[in-house]
Amino acid sequence: MRLSRRSILAAGSAATAAAAMGGLPRLAHAAGSIVATTYPGSFDEAFKAVVGPALTRNSGGGKVTFSPLLNVDQIGKIQASRSAPPFDVVLFDEGPLIPAIEADVLEKFPVEKSKNFASIPEAFRHPQGYAPVITVQLIGIAYNPKRVKTPPTSWEDLWKPEYKGRVGLTGMGSSLGTAFMVEIAKMHGGSETSIEPAFDAIKKLLPNVGALAASPGALAALFQQGEIDIAFNYFNNVALLAAKGVDIAFAKPKSGAVAVRTSAQIVKNNQDPKLVLDYLDTAMSLEVQKGLEASPWVMMPTNKNVTLTGANLTVAKSVDDLVSHSVLLDWTKFQKMRGEWITRFNKDVKI
Repeated sequence: MRLSRRSILAAGSAATAAAAMGGLPRLAHAAGSIVATTYPGSFDEAFKAVVGPALTRNSGGGKVTFSPLLNVDQIGKIQASRSAPPFDVVLFDEGPLIPAIEADVLEKFPVEKSKNFASIPEAFRHPQGYAPVITVQLIGIAYNPKRVKTPPTSWEDLWKPEYKGRVGLTGMGSSLGTAFMVEIAKMHGGSETSIEPAFDAIKKLLPNVGALAASPGALAALFQQGEIDIAFNYFNNVALLAAKGVDIAFAKPKSGAVAVRTSAQIVKNNQDPKLVLDYLDTAMSLEVQKGLEASPWVMMPTNKNVTLTGANLTVAKSVDDLVSHSVLLDWTKFQKMRGEWITRFNKDVKI
């Protein structure tokens, strides 16, 4: 399956490109500083704007350097440098967290030392004692309301002939791409462990595909560049661009939006255990969770004391409402299959 020259977009941050080339040296690590990963795009912008300054205030001057990377690029780099890992804290969606735990590169969360753990509901606490979920990413359909007059209601809308050359895709290296493919498989008679129907469906979608993006953030940016009119994406990516005046809106498919739970985890042999704990407590704090929830970031909080406001109220009344009305995938069923799926997707859908 090949796309035309016009269809191909090699997008991504400099950090992602460096990772792909196999080299990511540890960033300068001064006293009272740590390195934490984020995701390229709105996550990176939000954490730099909200979490970083809050950590400095809450820790008495501690600093954090953010390194935007996709999940699949993080585990190997930690394993390759176990005694001096390139990161002190890593951001993981629930799927990639599974092999990270199996690789024994993470420390469990010291609940007894935490100031804000009590504010995190049981549904967002890790059953094996690792750090809790700090945000929920909601996956639905992003679209240009000026070009798509009738809001989409189903994943099937991406296959409509009127969107020929105007659909955006990203690969299965992200949780976004994997969750989409699982949902498409289920829509065509497959399941969380049988996604052959999704690969068949993608073949039929290719005439509609206008661009491929290297990451969820790059996929969202395609709307800003006028490359596409409709795609699957995270709600917070859409809300961030909408707040900037981009012609983009979000729709929940009738089958339900997919909720992906994301946590910040402690890396073994990190350089500053006290500052790492301060970082996690800061990310869970009422102050920071309210800051991340507010416009323009619109990230779903997990601190039970945060009230949803603004754009978030268009998709859920509360965090509990979001979870009860969203699709929660069981990543333990298919996480081990993802490597094969990613390889196949990258081979079949040339980027």
